[in-house]
Amino acid sequence: MKPALGLRGIVENERRYAWLIALAVLTGVLGAVGNVVFRDAILGATWLFQGRVAPLGRIGIPLALIGGGLVLLALDRLFPGEVLGYGFPRFLEMLHLHGASVKRRWMVVKTLGAAISLGAGAAVGREGPIAQIGGSIGAAVARLARLATEERKVLIACGAGAGIATTFNAPLGGLLFAQEIVLLGEVHLANFSLIVVATTTAVVAARGLLGNQPVFPVTPFELDTYWECFTYGVLGVVIGLLAVGYIRFFHAVAARARRSPWPRPLVLLAGLALVGLLDVVVPGNVSDGYPVVEGALAGRLAPGHMAVLAAAKIVGSSVSLGCGAPGGVFGPIFFIGAMTGGAFRGLSALLLPGLTGPRGSYALVGLGAFLAATTHAPLTAIFLLFEMTQSYTVTIPALITAIVGLTIATRLEPESIDTLGLTAEGKSLHATTDRQMLDRIPIAAVYRRDSETIPERATLPEVLRIVAGSRSVTFPVVDDAGELVGVLAFGALRSILLEENLGPLVVARDLCEPHFVRLTPEASLGDAFRLLEGEALEDVPVVDPENPRRLLGLLSRADVIAAYNRTVAALGALPASARPGPQWADSYRVGVVSTPGAWVGRSLRDIDCRARYGVAVLAVRPSGRIESGYELPDPDRPLGAGDSLVLAGTAEALRVAQAL
Repeated sequence: MKPALGLRGIVENERRYAWLIALAVLTGVLGAVGNVVFRDAILGATWLFQGRVAPLGRIGIPLALIGGGLVLLALDRLFPGEVLGYGFPRFLEMLHLHGASVKRRWMVVKTLGAAISLGAGAAVGREGPIAQIGGSIGAAVARLARLATEERKVLIACGAGAGIATTFNAPLGGLLFAQEIVLLGEVHLANFSLIVVATTTAVVAARGLLGNQPVFPVTPFELDTYWECFTYGVLGVVIGLLAVGYIRFFHAVAARARRSPWPRPLVLLAGLALVGLLDVVVPGNVSDGYPVVEGALAGRLAPGHMAVLAAAKIVGSSVSLGCGAPGGVFGPIFFIGAMTGGAFRGLSALLLPGLTGPRGSYALVGLGAFLAATTHAPLTAIFLLFEMTQSYTVTIPALITAIVGLTIATRLEPESIDTLGLTAEGKSLHATTDRQMLDRIPIAAVYRRDSETIPERATLPEVLRIVAGSRSVTFPVVDDAGELVGVLAFGALRSILLEENLGPLVVARDLCEPHFVRLTPEASLGDAFRLLEGEALEDVPVVDPENPRRLLGLLSRADVIAAYNRTVAALGALPASARPGPQWADSYRVGVVSTPGAWVGRSLRDIDCRARYGVAVLAVRPSGRIESGYELPDPDRPLGAGDSLVLAGTAEALRVAQAL
């Protein structure tokens, strides 16, 4: 049973949800418009690059790719770090590890970058970029509406799902893409409903703008006998093994390109030239290859030719994205899966003719199964197939092939193509309960304002006296204006003391480290903990976000642990009816608010906010004492109108408390 909210709280929650539904509708409409713009941009870039070199024949393909690479390098100069490479893992990282801070300008940057890459002929897909474009549209809408982090995260998923839904004319496929891949399978009914609204709205709007045309025209799927399911199961084994090989090869090429001693521009141009030469040898390897996929689905391609095309696309897509061409992997995955399925059908027809279905059917099932095995998103793959074929007959073969392929792939490689690179960097998108809690606590309520500093002109003996009389292990070094010039760690003094003939003119500025990491008050304890662990630090300076040299205080590893322990203890003291169960850390939020009007002049003991409102007060900063920082709450002290409170509770309970 949840805390009693009263009629006012219920009405407020209903209004809030209605507002979120309106924002989801807006995101869906804008996502459809973004898809139309993206398609037109691809057509324009294709005319500009491939169209201009068409009179040269196939030898013009490498020239088009090099020309596109030069334009991409110019765009990268305008938006450094945001144009080149496979950007979808970075999108997931920003969404899950950086407080849903997806950049709004990505709707322009990703449109231009991916359109140029596809138009020039790089062997990449359009689906990853359109998901990022839709996600950035959702982020822009969320910021305009001033939504909280969790609500912004859901709206970004709405935008990404709308982008995929309009690309494939598949509202259910877009919905499950947002749920399985973008939100990593986190299921909350309210969030699910918002994504349904966004993807449905997007598809309706897109059909009004573009018509109701399928991405891949397919012939009716046929299953003459259920004995054919045996060969579909064998295809699943092949798909699973190939998916593991592709995932590892893809990331190995990307890692090799990053370690290359060549300059990044040279790596990009050389990689694109290699892709162009590959297409000269094996035609049909440029861009996302949708026309070639249509041929495979229609059964017009020979099995041997499809096997060669699959191998060429594995190499071409890995080199394209590894060298830095922007784009996605869905297109290459569809291509490889369809060609592998078609080639397998040819072999099966020779060995087991009585158990082999018609031409084109294995290419279709292979397309979906390879998507499931490489992305670890089986529902997305199955529903995309269903919506593309509008046939229930494909369901059983597709399920068998996808499940077998996914089982083998996950046993041999637990990470998907989107998460393997992040895992290699020590980043996990699947948050543990502890990390979820830390990510919800702002360091503004925790860090120490009374940190000891050392003047930059302090001599070595003076430095040693300050260090000897302190319990700290890290000391900010400041100039005459009190601004940071560096950080001096206690451990660094050990090697300094072993130096002989240290002159009397050695001062703190000479001893400190001028290049150091820092945090700002709005960062979370999760950010701080990862920074402390990654850099092997005990303390980190907290600085003014407007002036990175203005020291506000220090945050230590002990501060992080103590704050976490206090939060767990405070939340554990809430009534059992106020705790949502095993997923409590995912449901709770921590925020800094001004004293609600109904609480002014009353003590926490009198208010009894835990029992009445389902929130806990973790810390209090009295009005007029900003510099002294937060303190543990005194249950008998009356709260003032200007006090700042650190509250923990469900998002619903926090909204009710703020509205009092």
